[in-house]
Amino acid sequence: MLSSLRLHVYPNINAGLSCLSKSPGFYTDHGGRHFDEVVRYAGLLIDNTFIQPDSSLRPYELYLLLCAIRVHDAGNIDGRDGHAQRAFSIVQEYGGDIQKDATEHRLIGDIAQAHGGIINDNDKDTIGALIGETEVGPVAVRPQLVAAIVRFSDEICEHSSRASTHHINQNSLPAESKLFQLYAKSIAGAKPDRNNKSFKLRFGFDVALFVDKHPVPKDEAGNQKQKYLIDDVWERIDKLNHERVYCNRFLLPQMQTDRLEITMEFFKTISVAGTNQQVVCDSHSLTIRDKGYPSVPQDWKNEVSDVNGKDFAGRAW
Repeated sequence: MLSSLRLHVYPNINAGLSCLSKSPGFYTDHGGRHFDEVVRYAGLLIDNTFIQPDSSLRPYELYLLLCAIRVHDAGNIDGRDGHAQRAFSIVQEYGGDIQKDATEHRLIGDIAQAHGGIINDNDKDTIGALIGETEVGPVAVRPQLVAAIVRFSDEICEHSSRASTHHINQNSLPAESKLFQLYAKSIAGAKPDRNNKSFKLRFGFDVALFVDKHPVPKDEAGNQKQKYLIDDVWERIDKLNHERVYCNRFLLPQMQTDRLEITMEFFKTISVAGTNQQVVCDSHSLTIRDKGYPSVPQDWKNEVSDVNGKDFAGRAW
């Protein structure tokens, strides 16, 4: 499968994103290197978890993880919109012998497709819609666990190597593409720390980038907003934290990320003795972790609405 993807799919994904998405633009890199990087980040998330029994993936689950990562974003070849739901068809076309095994094909497709998108009634709980545990022959498999690793690995795989430095420096990017390119370019470091159960995210910002607002792609109603880069950064960090909390629900304790450790440096370029130098103007750091009394869903009460004192007192048992 991988050789077919490298030959026929990965080289054309960025072109498909740019030309076939409902909001065309110059997206960050989603080519073959991105898939390799997500594999690397998944390895960092499960690093050192194989030491204790039942604390990590089983061998067949590791195989499913690698297969799902290899197709999770491949649907972008036909445009950004609905790309997650095309993983099954990508395996069908380029998966070789995998697609001959209906159970394995469906498992890989379901796990990959749960990395994004929505299900019924705009519900984003795509991992929760998967079965918690099932069997493939004599092997027990946990699709939700594998899908959570795929999803969080993809989420944290964002850094400067995915940005087009040339087009940023030449100021030749389409206006609606600048925010996500500048965001990626500003990430100097992004690494899970398994020993501390944290994810470290380090930014370096040229303060000259904070002057202008940039348009975002139009919404479904045709409305278009403009945002400053730093405001967009905070929104993306908030989304990252939501994904951390969400994926933790399905991960084994040894794989969970308890907090985000964010550091930011703000610099400007000045001329010193005829040469340009970067000088740090300010810096910020913060840690985002779970705190306070949790807010939990209450809809479970609907399922037991007839199990109450009044009904039970008058019930003929």
